[in-house]
Amino acid sequence: MTPSITINEFKKSIHKNACLLDVRRKTDVQASGVKIPGAVWQDPETIDTWITQLPADRPILVYCVRGGSVSQSVTDRLRQEGLNASFLEGGLNGWTDSNQEVVKTHIPNKAYEISREDMDILRNAKLSHEDMAHSLKVAQKALEIAGRTTQKLDMELVGRGALFHDLGKAQTHGIHHGELGAQMGKALGLPKKITDVMEKHIRGGMTPKEAIELDLPVKDYTLGTLEERIIIYADRLVDIITEKIVPIKTEKEAEDRFEEILKTIPKYGKNDITLERYLGYHREIRNLPGV
Repeated sequence: MTPSITINEFKKSIHKNACLLDVRRKTDVQASGVKIPGAVWQDPETIDTWITQLPADRPILVYCVRGGSVSQSVTDRLRQEGLNASFLEGGLNGWTDSNQEVVKTHIPNKAYEISREDMDILRNAKLSHEDMAHSLKVAQKALEIAGRTTQKLDMELVGRGALFHDLGKAQTHGIHHGELGAQMGKALGLPKKITDVMEKHIRGGMTPKEAIELDLPVKDYTLGTLEERIIIYADRLVDIITEKIVPIKTEKEAEDRFEEILKTIPKYGKNDITLERYLGYHREIRNLPGV
């Protein structure tokens, strides 16, 4: 039987540093506009993506609309992973019916799905299997990070910019792959905001001085949007997660140890300027609401 918790027990547990999850379906969140104070919304349809991000050392409280199948199935899954989870009897409806406090909730960023057509563009460009796998993983990680925050974001830019960022590797793995990828993207008719990511992602967004040193077109490659910075942050995280240079058990550990890893592994930090740039992105993104 799935462990449940009453409203009074729920209130006591919140004050004991429990992790509070709102697992209502997205349409229910959008229709309601309110949540229990302190709750973080997680899409029950993407539990495989976020389950590894949960704390193993704190009780986890889960609620849906009525305390029915949604919160119970999520609770069962969390417990299968060894987490101390239980669901709220009566759900949010029971909470509001007993005149408990609620707060306004932000509508989560609309999910974006990578299209088959975009994957075909990578295949037709003759991108290698390994580079395609990396690009897809970066897109998935960038969308996951962007989906956690209540900050309003262009999710299509996050997904497509991440997917296409390494298109130029179909021609070279050298320092010019960003420049060449942007040219390829323009020829394919990709939007400028996408080709900008392709061109600017080298070294995480360079200054004109750095471009001169690397024999690249002299211009400002600074990442001007949060979407661009999330993509480049995700790119470095995926390197850490997939290359196995640093032993990590979960993707969350890669985020938690990001600063340590970049400071100790020259491959990831590159040089002092690039290192500080990536650490700045890490700190900014980790401080976003919801992340």
